[in-house]
Amino acid sequence: MPVFGSRKKKSDEYYCKIFTLDAELQFTIEATAKGNTIFSLVCQTLGLREHWYFGLKYIDKVSNEWNWLHLNRTVLSQPIQISPNSILLKTPDTPNSTDLYKPHLLRSPPISPSTSTLSLPSSISSAALQSIKGTIELYLVVKFYPEDITHELIQDVTRRLFYLQVKQDILNMDIYCPPETAAHLASLSLQAKFGDYDQAILSSDSRSFENEALLPLSCFQKVELSRSDWFERIIALWRTHASLTREEAETSYLKYAQDLDMFGLVFFEISKIQGGHKTSPHQQHQQQQHTMSDQPLLAAELWLGIDSLGIRFYKKNKLRPEVFFSWSDIRSVTAHDKKVILNLTTDKNATFAFYTAKSSISKEILDLSMGNHELYMRRRQEQSIEIQQMRYFEEQQQKEKMRIIARERELRFQAEKRRDEIAREFLDYQQQMKEIHDTLPKYQEAAELLARKAHLSGEEARLQAAKALEIESQLERCRYEMNRNEEEKRLYARQINECEQVISTLVNDSVKNRKEADELKLEVAKWRVAEAAAREKLLAITQLNQSLAFTNAAAHAQVRTTALSPPPYQPTGSVQESNERAQVMDKQSKQAQLALQLQDLKNVIQSKKIEERQTLLDKAYEESLAIGDNKYSTIQKARSGTALKRMAMLQDL
Repeated sequence: MPVFGSRKKKSDEYYCKIFTLDAELQFTIEATAKGNTIFSLVCQTLGLREHWYFGLKYIDKVSNEWNWLHLNRTVLSQPIQISPNSILLKTPDTPNSTDLYKPHLLRSPPISPSTSTLSLPSSISSAALQSIKGTIELYLVVKFYPEDITHELIQDVTRRLFYLQVKQDILNMDIYCPPETAAHLASLSLQAKFGDYDQAILSSDSRSFENEALLPLSCFQKVELSRSDWFERIIALWRTHASLTREEAETSYLKYAQDLDMFGLVFFEISKIQGGHKTSPHQQHQQQQHTMSDQPLLAAELWLGIDSLGIRFYKKNKLRPEVFFSWSDIRSVTAHDKKVILNLTTDKNATFAFYTAKSSISKEILDLSMGNHELYMRRRQEQSIEIQQMRYFEEQQQKEKMRIIARERELRFQAEKRRDEIAREFLDYQQQMKEIHDTLPKYQEAAELLARKAHLSGEEARLQAAKALEIESQLERCRYEMNRNEEEKRLYARQINECEQVISTLVNDSVKNRKEADELKLEVAKWRVAEAAAREKLLAITQLNQSLAFTNAAAHAQVRTTALSPPPYQPTGSVQESNERAQVMDKQSKQAQLALQLQDLKNVIQSKKIEERQTLLDKAYEESLAIGDNKYSTIQKARSGTALKRMAMLQDL
């Protein structure tokens, strides 16, 4: 006889928003969903395979603090704030500050979802909305850092998320960054987002980079430079990064950022005595608001810093560790309520116990220690097949990208060379036009003078012709009188001879004047022809300049079009080598220019800094800089001596 069971009740659904550093993911999940399910769904959506660096954070509804989501537990079993489903009808606010600095309200997670959204269909029916019990907000952030961030990261999406996380931590002042380094990193962030400066100012959003958050607030508080001065300095540095792609700019950003002393570190306040961190509610609120301030908290005896290399202990400031234990020196870390015990590998009795303010902090220290130690050991083992496949796939993609980038740079170099040639030709044509413009008034003035002279010669010829006609009429009268009187005839004959001589002279003069007038007319005609030729040449040069400008614009458009799908092209060896040499020389020149600009900026900052606003971290950084110390030398000093000796030093602290 068959047994009929009861029908399984459908689980409640919740609307889950996961905020990454540059996007928002939206899913519907069941009430029984575990953290692993959501985390796997986020990684699959982003195409993130290096998931071991990341984790999900949420706001604790009891303590109103940030906690890591436990992936092996259900989401609703953890104290996560659940908003009513009316939040689905709201749109996230977007910051609209136009300053170089935009303050972030939260420590590690982003302040608000950005405009990019990956989600289910946004239109939710009323029936589906009724079945959704509420909205859960989670944040995908970096949890563990590699030892060498520029070489260990494999995927582009991983590097992109690390870049955004580190950039935000620097802007939030979670990582101490000197002003000159902050300006350099700001210029790299502009190059990564907008590309070359000359191309950015020509684009439709040419001024949108002015609204970017570029510098931490401390740069404006501690250095007497206006925002416009800072912006001009950053723009000058931005120009030196020309031709860097987005990937190269982000990689350079991470390369310089990982040399900062607080990079990749998570700090905790610890005490040798239990209850040493008890403070008043007002002090707790003040410490929560200024947790990442570079001024030490009065209640703290020590700071514990955890990163990919090991555990560090700080006494005076967060730049110089007093004692450092690598993960190879540490055998185990255990946590019991607020107590944490550190055991070394050298001796079972070599232990150090300390206390935290809350048991949740002890658990977080244990969690970070276990995760970092696991990654530390994994790096020193042979790479798995998955890692090898990922590296091979990314290397092939990088080779293809570099081939396309090299082709784009070659086309750009040729286009710039052609542009320079066109510019030189344009200058030559402009010089010729200037000479023609200078000569044309002289031609016009000479033509006007010749025309006036020809007019005067014509008037003289006309007067002489009229005078000749008058003399001829007199001659006719004389001949008439000669027939009447023979005596008068001889007289008139003499007069006739004289008149004929005068007439001959006048006729010769008239012919001569006519000839001169004809020559002047021919000369005027020649000048008119020269003037017309000059005008035609000027018109031709003007049309040629317009065609050259059109050709230059078409060449730029062709370069942009060719960048998307470059045609097959194989340059000759000599041309390719010369182009490579030119690129190397250009890179060296830009590096030298960048070094000079950074040194000049550093000198300006030294002269403009406000001494009374310099914090302990600023003074510690200046002291380390004066004696030639850096992040790695201070770690080496803190690790000097045997593990037992360092444990004794730690006990003394």
